[in-house]
Amino acid sequence: MNNSKIAFTAEQSAVIEHDSAKHAKVIAVAGAGKSTTLIGRIQYLLDQGVQPEKIGVFMFNKSAQEEFLQRLQTAMSERNSARAPHVMTFHAFGMRLSKRLEQRGLLPSAKLVTDEFSLVKLIREARHRLMRMNLDVEMHDERDWLEDFLLFIDQVKATSTCADIVFEAGNWSRECRHFVALYEQLESLRKKSNLRFFSDLLADPYALMQEADAALMDRIRTLAPQYDHLLIDEFQDINPCQYELLKLLYQTQSSWMIVGDVQQCIYEWRGASPGIMAEQFDQDFGAVNTYPLAFSFRFGHSIGMMASCVVSQNDTQQIVIGQGQNTEVDFARSELPGRALLAELKSWHEQGESLDQCAVLVRLYSDMVPIQLALMHKGVPYQLHGDSPLLENRQIRMLMAYLSVMAGGLNDTTKFYTPADVEYLVTVPNVTQVAADRQRLLTQARQSPHLIPELLERLAEQSEGWKSKKIAERADWLRSLTLYHKEPAQGLLQTIDKLGIYRYFEHSSSKDIQVQEKIATCEAFLSYVRGMNVDAGTIIAQLIGLNERELQAGQGVHLMTIHKSKGLEFDLVMMSGLQEGRFPYYEDDLSSIDKQAAAEMQAERRLFYVAMTRARKRLVFLETPNGDAVRRLSDGTLSTGASKAGTLSRFLYEAQPIPVRKISQQWRADASVEVQSELDGCLSRYLGEAGDNAPNVSFKRSNTQSKRDLKAGDKVRHEQYGQGVVVRQETSGKNMIYVDFAEGGLKRFNPKHTRLVRLADRHHEA
Repeated sequence: MNNSKIAFTAEQSAVIEHDSAKHAKVIAVAGAGKSTTLIGRIQYLLDQGVQPEKIGVFMFNKSAQEEFLQRLQTAMSERNSARAPHVMTFHAFGMRLSKRLEQRGLLPSAKLVTDEFSLVKLIREARHRLMRMNLDVEMHDERDWLEDFLLFIDQVKATSTCADIVFEAGNWSRECRHFVALYEQLESLRKKSNLRFFSDLLADPYALMQEADAALMDRIRTLAPQYDHLLIDEFQDINPCQYELLKLLYQTQSSWMIVGDVQQCIYEWRGASPGIMAEQFDQDFGAVNTYPLAFSFRFGHSIGMMASCVVSQNDTQQIVIGQGQNTEVDFARSELPGRALLAELKSWHEQGESLDQCAVLVRLYSDMVPIQLALMHKGVPYQLHGDSPLLENRQIRMLMAYLSVMAGGLNDTTKFYTPADVEYLVTVPNVTQVAADRQRLLTQARQSPHLIPELLERLAEQSEGWKSKKIAERADWLRSLTLYHKEPAQGLLQTIDKLGIYRYFEHSSSKDIQVQEKIATCEAFLSYVRGMNVDAGTIIAQLIGLNERELQAGQGVHLMTIHKSKGLEFDLVMMSGLQEGRFPYYEDDLSSIDKQAAAEMQAERRLFYVAMTRARKRLVFLETPNGDAVRRLSDGTLSTGASKAGTLSRFLYEAQPIPVRKISQQWRADASVEVQSELDGCLSRYLGEAGDNAPNVSFKRSNTQSKRDLKAGDKVRHEQYGQGVVVRQETSGKNMIYVDFAEGGLKRFNPKHTRLVRLADRHHEA
C-alpha cells in the first residue's frame, strides 16, 4: 500500500487490507484510531482500482462527517488524488434517495422542513384536533411534555414499528397515553400538508420498500446510489430503520465494513439498537470477518484495565488495552462535590495545565447544580454543553421565585431574578385547569404582583369544593412567606410540602426519571441555600449578581452530561454523582431477576465506560469512599446485588481502581506484585495481551470469595456464560459444579480450573 507517512499497527493493517469477498466487522475501542484506519481502508480500495463513486461512507452526524471528510481530503491531496468517495450522514443519503423516488413518482412530493418550530406548530395543531375530538388530553404546560413527544416521534421513526408498540415498550407514564393518538394525528397532518422532517427522509422510503413487490424493489435499487463498498462508522448506534433500509438496497450488491464498539452504544433511548452490531449483522450476512482494534492511544494501562473490568460485567470478553501515556486515577478529597471540584482545579492550574482541557461529566443534570454554583461563586469560567444555563432551569427559577417572595418581592419586583418569574407562583402547580382563567390570572399577576394573593382569593370564590380551598390556601401561604426571610431553606421546604410541588412533578412528567431529576434538582438547590446560611434577600441578590453568561465566554472547564461527551477527549476528566440509584440510575434494582432491568443496567454500564475513557492524563471520581468502601475497593470486591441506593456506585467497584493502581505502579518494573481482586480473570487476560512490559502479578482470593463453598441456589457469574444459578456441587471426586445459565443452559465445571464469582443477594453477602 502506498502510504509511507503513516505507520499502522498490525491490527489496523489487517482491517485496511481486508478481503472484500467477505463482509467485515471492526470492533474499535475508544481512542483506537478508527478514523485513521478507515481512511487507510479507503486508500487501499482506491489502490485496488475501485472507483471513488462506488464507495459509500456513512457517518452518524454532520460534525463527524465534516471532520472525517476534511481528514480524508487532506490524505487524498498528499497522494495527488483529486476524487474522494461519498462521505455522508444517513439524513443526506435519505434526502438524495427521497428526491429520486419523488422524481419517478414513487414517493409523494414533499417539502423538506428543517426548523423545529414548524414541527412544533404542526404538533400543536394535531393536539387541538385531539381536543376537539373530546379525547382525554392532559392540559399540562407545553414545556412539560413537548420535549418527550419529540423524542417519542424519533423513536417511532427509528424502530419502524407502530406507535402503540413503541409506547408500551418505553414505560411512558399514564399522563402520556395520548402520545399514540397525537402521533397518528401528526402524521395525518404531515402527509396532508406534503411535508417531510429529517426523520422522514429515511422513514418514508423505508415504508415504501416494506410494501414493495420484487419488481418495484428492483426499480428502487436502480434509483439508489450504486455502491460496491459500504463503510459505516459508529455502527453500534444504528437504528432498525437505517439498518433495514440499507439491507434492502445493498445486502447482496455490496461489500460491507461496519466499525464500532457495542460497549459505546449510549443512544438506545433515541432508538439505537446495539443488538444489530452485536448479533444481528452476523446472522444476516453469514460470512463476516471480525477484526479487533483493541489498542487505545488515548490513555494508559490504568484506564485500559479499569475499562476492561467494567465491560466484562456486560458478559463480553472485550479487552481495552491502553497504549497512551499512563492516566492517573484518583478520588475526591472532599465529600462536597463543589469543594472537591475547586480543589482539583486549583491543583491542576498550579501545575500549569489549562482549564480548557478539563471536563466534568455527569449522568443526571441535577448533579451539575452544585458544580455550576461552585464555579459561579468562585468566578471560574466554564462551558456548558447541551443544557440550558443553571439559572434558566425551571425548577431552580421556581424556587428562586419563592425566595423572592420571602425577601418582599410581591411589593418590590426588583427582588425577582426577572419580573416574569411571578408566573411560577400560580403555575407550579397550576391553580386552575381552565385555559382562559389561567391566562387571565397570569396577565394580571405580571401587571400587579402585589395583588397576586387577592387575585387568587377571587378565583377561589369562583371555584368550588377542594379546588376553592387549595387556591385560598395558596393565597394565605404567599402572604406568610416573608416570615421565613431569615430561614429561607425552611421556607422552601414548607412551600414544597404545602403546595404539593413534588406531587405535581409526578403528575406532569412523562417518565419517572424526569420526576426524580426535578426533585433532585430542587434538593440540590435547597442544599445550596442551607449552606449559604444567610437571609433570602442576600441569596437572591447574590444570584442576580452572578453573571452566568459572562462566565460562559467559550472557554474554561467543560460541563456536560456523559451523552454529550461521546467522541470527545480531555486531559482531565472528573465524574460526579457516582451513587447507586443515580449512576446506575434505577428506582428499584431488579437487574438480577428482570430481563429488561438487566438490559437497562448494561446500558448504564456502557455509559460509565464511555465517561471514563474520555480521560487522557487524569481521571477523578468526585466521591470520597468511607472506611468500609475503602476496604472493599482495596479487596477488589464487587458489590453487585448487595448495593443500596445512595452508597458508592457499583461501577466504581467493578472498575477495580485500587488493584489496578497497584498493578500500574509496577509496570516496567522487575518486582512482582500480589493483588487481590474478584476480577482476576479479566486482569490476567489484560496482562497477557498488553505486551512484554507487563508486570509479574500474582492474584490471591479475597476473604469474601473464600468464606464458604458454593451451594445450590447461589448466584454466580462466569466470564463467558454470564450470570447463572448453582444447581448442585458434587461432594466426591473432583467436586464438579453444575450451573444453570438462562440462555446457555446447564453447564458442568471443575472448580479448580473454572472462575465462578459468587454474587451477593439481598439477604446475605458472600
